[in-house]
Amino acid sequence: MDQHRIAAVLGGDSRQPFAARAFEAAGWEVRRYQVPATGIEAGEEAETLEEALRGAEAVLLPVPCKGIDIGELCVHLTEEMTLFGLLLPDDLRTRCAEQGIPCHDLLEREDFATLNAISTAEGAIAEAIAASAGNLHLSHALVLGYGRCAKPLIKKLQGFGARTTVAARRWEAACAAVADGCEVLDFMLLPYHLPRFAYIFNTVPALVLEEAHLLRLAPEAVVIDIASAPGGVDFEAAERLGVYAKLCLGLPGKYAPRAAGESIAQIARVILEEQEGAVWNRDWSGSAPVSG
Repeated sequence: MDQHRIAAVLGGDSRQPFAARAFEAAGWEVRRYQVPATGIEAGEEAETLEEALRGAEAVLLPVPCKGIDIGELCVHLTEEMTLFGLLLPDDLRTRCAEQGIPCHDLLEREDFATLNAISTAEGAIAEAIAASAGNLHLSHALVLGYGRCAKPLIKKLQGFGARTTVAARRWEAACAAVADGCEVLDFMLLPYHLPRFAYIFNTVPALVLEEAHLLRLAPEAVVIDIASAPGGVDFEAAERLGVYAKLCLGLPGKYAPRAAGESIAQIARVILEEQEGAVWNRDWSGSAPVSG
């Protein structure tokens, strides 16, 4: 249990209540402000943003980070606070830097992004299953890219029995995908192979499926895009052609809010402990870090 400390949990989606509960379970006083009502109501509800922030050490910004008045927020921030969020806007980062307030975008942390990718992968598969009339089992699935989100997605597709192919640009990524049991395609060869895939998952944050590619898809192919907005698919062309293509953002909040919220709280506490000089040498049982 942490010594008496205060966490302010602000707005957001269904991940925030679980993050609040995780902080409370660790012994923190928790104040909620405009957090969605989900039946998970850890801590006390603050009537104003100022009340929520008063004396807080950890500030969990809305996930996703929108719907908050940054000017009002910054008025009440102090140097004793540390801010945490996802996809933080540049103006907030600038204001925090000017005020000397630590500000962390958790998606820039490898540990959090790795945990978050698990929920993203499961959500992407759920979206694909809901959109298709077929089975993943023995289907041909294509994953565009071989990065942080693609790797757990590939493993889970293989677990469903899907014949999984990866389109990779870098030679090192192609070799790693082969080692994971995948067939590998060069992006230049995509047009020749697209007709055989029932499921296509894009993880590349750049336009990779243009109209010419979409014209080559099988009639009932499902395209799930989990890259950051605006994704990697020509969605206007997809709609015009009658291709099922969906940009799926915020999948952890939609399909795994408890796991995602607990990860937010866990990594936020790790960052605070690192700021205090902790040297990490612990297992997942939650034992205390070794100080340096």
